[in-house]
Amino acid sequence: MSYVSGAIPSYYPSRNCWRVQVPASESETGKRVSKYFATKELAENFITEHHKVGSIHFAELSTQERAVLAVMRQSDDYSPETLLDLWRNHKAAQQAPEKFRFSKITVAELCEAFYTRQVKEKRSNRTLNDDSWRLNKLSAAMGPVEVSKCTSGDILRYLESIPPGTNRRSHYKTLRKLWRWAYQLEHIETDPMSRMKPADNWGVNAERLSIELYARILGVVDGLEAPAKDQEVTTKYQFLLPYFVLGGLAGLRTCELIRSASDDPVLCWEDILWNKNLIFVRHEVAKQTRARDRRRYIPLEPAAAKILRPLASTGPIMAISVGYLHKLRRKLAALMKIKIPENCFRNSYATYGLTFRSLGDVAKAMGDAESTVKRYYTETLEPGTGKKWFEVTPAHGSDTGPRRTPGAARKVDLA
Repeated sequence: MSYVSGAIPSYYPSRNCWRVQVPASESETGKRVSKYFATKELAENFITEHHKVGSIHFAELSTQERAVLAVMRQSDDYSPETLLDLWRNHKAAQQAPEKFRFSKITVAELCEAFYTRQVKEKRSNRTLNDDSWRLNKLSAAMGPVEVSKCTSGDILRYLESIPPGTNRRSHYKTLRKLWRWAYQLEHIETDPMSRMKPADNWGVNAERLSIELYARILGVVDGLEAPAKDQEVTTKYQFLLPYFVLGGLAGLRTCELIRSASDDPVLCWEDILWNKNLIFVRHEVAKQTRARDRRRYIPLEPAAAKILRPLASTGPIMAISVGYLHKLRRKLAALMKIKIPENCFRNSYATYGLTFRSLGDVAKAMGDAESTVKRYYTETLEPGTGKKWFEVTPAHGSDTGPRRTPGAARKVDLA
């Protein structure tokens, strides 16, 4: 018997109907079955439809079609139903009215729309600044390309044009947000980065300062010690003393002390609870995370209280911009002929603190997860050796030499 009983329906007298016999190789059950119809026309229609959706094994496929199907069937999640659904969705999209088609906006237009969305969502100024320059870089490279025609390969080639390291990892993070958002708004049919993995790990800034160098920095900043042997003592950097003290002896982040924009909330003198020996980091001051409550209390070290108490005033402790801070840090390092690594004060706080305090206590004070502190900030030192770090005062003592008047830090103009 050939395909579907020779593709000819036969009259079945005992039932007074028309019969079509389906061979086992083509039936859903894997067994030979018979189909019965009231009229010959219905039987012939069944045969016609069976030819259309019949077994792939008997279908007349080209070599290329067979090769494509062979590749697809090797996938663990392949099924004929999935393939059929994809085809139907494709046909529906082709037949849909123009207003329902996927967007034809360019990559440059997408970047601009996404940045506008970030502003409306009130992302932090630091996030906006980071997103802005990365999106501008993407626009410069791929701006005219329609987003619907942008492939995973295009994005990968762009990312690989950036040197390996943390910078490329940061670009990946921003682009991942961008394309996920575009997919959710149906600007694109599929997310081209959905299966793309970052090629780089986050960099680790784990450099710490020696206790002696930290004491020297405080002495120079406080105007008690010359930056170098061939230089004079200067009070030019005295207003930065709270920054160096709170970074090293309280583990505060730069963004919690220094404004990136004029309306950024930062730590104020009122947040230092002198009578309770605590520093209160308000929810809006702490680094923006997904935590419901970002408030935390940091122990006020006796050495920090000794240095800061004579300087106490009202309002922001540091009234300068982050750009001006980094400029002064570079100048100070050049004068002292030393290197001041980024994040070294917070790294030192964690590293020395863990020599005599629990990981939980240190992480709680820093506002980080324990795993983050252990992974990114610390190196193992001999137990107890870190106590001297928290007893540091300016190299020649904090009770002698030139001293600023209370509130002097607030008189510095923003850069």
